[in-house]
Amino acid sequence: MQLKQINTLIIVTDLTLGGIQNYVRTLSDLLVEMKHKVFIIAINEAYLFEKAEVISLKDYHSFKKPLFIKQFIKENEIDVVLDHRTKSNLVKQKVYDFILKNVPKIQFVHSANLDMYFYKTKWLDQLAYKNTKMFVSVSEYINELVQKQIKSTYEVAYYFFDLNEVSYDKNINKQDILFVGRFDNEVKDLDFLLNAYKISELHAENVRFHFVGAGKDEQLIRGFAERNQLEDFIIIHKATDDLKEFYRKAKIVVLASNFEGFPLVLLESMFNKTPVLTTFFNPSVQEIIIPNENGIVVEKELTQFTEALKQVFHDSEFYNHLIENLSLFNTNFTKKTTKIKWKTIFDNLLKNRTT
Repeated sequence: MQLKQINTLIIVTDLTLGGIQNYVRTLSDLLVEMKHKVFIIAINEAYLFEKAEVISLKDYHSFKKPLFIKQFIKENEIDVVLDHRTKSNLVKQKVYDFILKNVPKIQFVHSANLDMYFYKTKWLDQLAYKNTKMFVSVSEYINELVQKQIKSTYEVAYYFFDLNEVSYDKNINKQDILFVGRFDNEVKDLDFLLNAYKISELHAENVRFHFVGAGKDEQLIRGFAERNQLEDFIIIHKATDDLKEFYRKAKIVVLASNFEGFPLVLLESMFNKTPVLTTFFNPSVQEIIIPNENGIVVEKELTQFTEALKQVFHDSEFYNHLIENLSLFNTNFTKKTTKIKWKTIFDNLLKNRTT
């Protein structure tokens, strides 16, 4: 018997900036392509998606939000919930768990910092996630951590790209350094990146450092530039959904985070044919980069990072080697592989649901 259209509800905390927003956008588009009817509810801020109905609950009182979701699920005959939120206090967590108990729910884990998702004791986790059918992690490394944390069913579903959409244009002048992400020094260690750029003295060769994003530490970047007379070389750009031209015009994309889940910026850069330089913040890096083949991975040490940065601009043979090997793009990150993955997940989750 043929399975009827799947009505899928995606729940997120916020839908304005960052890796989770990008993941949700690409996944929702894929599910629409797979003939799902997709709804997205953002507990706080949101903006409209082209292919899915998006609702923001930012103007609702806190206690009314779960009631709205409960009624929405009933009225729209939701078949499955994809939950991208981090944990709340236990009472609120259990309220949402209760209202979602009659619909199969998948909990996504986007960060290797499991304190964002789980409690101090495992029995509290089992209570809070009693009605969660599956945990989907965005990397193998995170999945291994989740399996040690809670008993459940597990899957890995990577961020993905359509490899038919990109080609390398040799006529583009790739000349500057690029950082993309939240301006949050505690997480992204902006101080480290700024100091590496200053010590490299690449600004003396007219190499600029572009920061694209938004966040609480924007003034930290501006202040560093002013103190070091680098206002003409350290440039801040507003966050944007279309980063393609930033990636393609950059010579190197850099990351030196104190912690990350699965850094989409690295994937996006490589997909757009720009090599990356990153510190080894967790084993997820190994799922993306083959060191000194399609990217550069160094320890979190300022001299190492600075020397690697200079090598990018001074060793053309090495840089061309990186460019040529960007084709070593893991098939786990392709649209074709991801579509098969999600078909299998939904077939198993909804195997008893027929017209």
